[in-house]
Amino acid sequence: MADALASSKGVRLKKGKGTSNPRLLAANALALWLSKKPGARPEIQRLGDSLLKGKRLQEKDKALFWHILVGSVRWLRLIRWHLERYIKRFSRLPFEVQAILLTGGFQIIFLSRIPFFSAVDESVKLTRSMGAPWASGLVNASLRRLATSKKIVPSTKEELLQRCKGSKANCLSNLTSHPHWMVKRWLMAWGVDGCVSICLQNNIQPPLTIRINALKMERDSFLELLKKSGISAEKTSLSPHGIRLRDLRGRVEELPGFEQGLFQVQDEAAQLVSLLLDARKGQQVLDVCAGVGGKSTHIAELMEDEGYILACDTNKSRLKILVENANRLGITSIRTCQLPQTRKGFIHKKQFDRIFIDAPCSGLGVIRRHPDIKWNRTPDDIRTLSERQLSLLERWASCLKRRGILVYSVCTMEHEETEGVIQSFLHTHLDFSPISVKEAVPWLPDEVVKGGFFRTLPGQYGMDGFFAAVLFRS
Repeated sequence: MADALASSKGVRLKKGKGTSNPRLLAANALALWLSKKPGARPEIQRLGDSLLKGKRLQEKDKALFWHILVGSVRWLRLIRWHLERYIKRFSRLPFEVQAILLTGGFQIIFLSRIPFFSAVDESVKLTRSMGAPWASGLVNASLRRLATSKKIVPSTKEELLQRCKGSKANCLSNLTSHPHWMVKRWLMAWGVDGCVSICLQNNIQPPLTIRINALKMERDSFLELLKKSGISAEKTSLSPHGIRLRDLRGRVEELPGFEQGLFQVQDEAAQLVSLLLDARKGQQVLDVCAGVGGKSTHIAELMEDEGYILACDTNKSRLKILVENANRLGITSIRTCQLPQTRKGFIHKKQFDRIFIDAPCSGLGVIRRHPDIKWNRTPDDIRTLSERQLSLLERWASCLKRRGILVYSVCTMEHEETEGVIQSFLHTHLDFSPISVKEAVPWLPDEVVKGGFFRTLPGQYGMDGFFAAVLFRS
């Protein structure tokens, strides 16, 4: 994938010994990513994985690679804002040079354990490694000026509001590193306090949250297992099946109980959404956009693995991972079905007791986990996605039995993709009516129940931003 990207824009990876250098790898990855326009950029995780494939890096070097790459993407606009004080027409520089400056700037501003002179010297070396020796003077001078200047990184709501008294949208965009259109939209929807809170939360690396497999172990027992292994963990605030792990080092697969299927990685908000389906033993359930099966497997666990779950997706590789996850968790009630990309011509005559539609969306509620989403979305995407979401609802709702329940969810907060979709659907489907999410999950606090819908903002109760609606077919 990386080579295909490189050839499309003239940005090429440098082969050889240098590619075991985590700083060079990070700059190469960022250059490749920058060379594509928003909407066409690959997920930064997939791109990074493809560049690391076949590289023999020590774990500490892999950690540095990811820290620099993801951090540079997360703080892209803020770093540019600092650098553009010393560099005119930054956007006209070759992508390789932009990437060197951005990754170097990230290290200087955010990685206090790396001496600034080391970050500058390493960045200058990258100009030669990446075929741009002519830029060594520019990189050296601008990064040294950045290192010795006052670096503004507001970390509290009060500090941000104090600095952004004038042009709030532009100032907040720069200082919280978000696209201007996104901040402007959130200011209108959530007010200044809400917008600032969302932006600040998006820049905090979230803790790892897992869901205990209730078929195999109780949550308290697994907490004891983690404690014995020296791993700090706590119960999630609202989900009865979740555990939050803080400051986890190492791979998830290395956690005790992974191979035995004792848990699955899943954010707490996503766990609560599965509970809204109120699926019961022996029922027949359709999961339309199953992905890798986070919610499908949770629904199976809630049904005590007794019933029938048809998990569908357009992506064959995701379904393969779903099957692997189900096998690891010891779940047998799930069957998979690959859908055509257009979803046209696929007719399923079976009627289901429950239908779950976790629709493709803008993903603006999970930016803290995937910071590249900020730069990969445009305002037009929200309109296009809302049309697709409504089409999904209309296409699959007919598969629901009378007196059945359908749950629609998205990991975003935008009106067009949330209430807007539900309102449009209900306007033309009079046999469907919304019911309050508290009917399925009575203990939900009022802060996450708005108009009967489930809604969380990023960081609320430590969760991602999510929306879900429960619909009943009369």
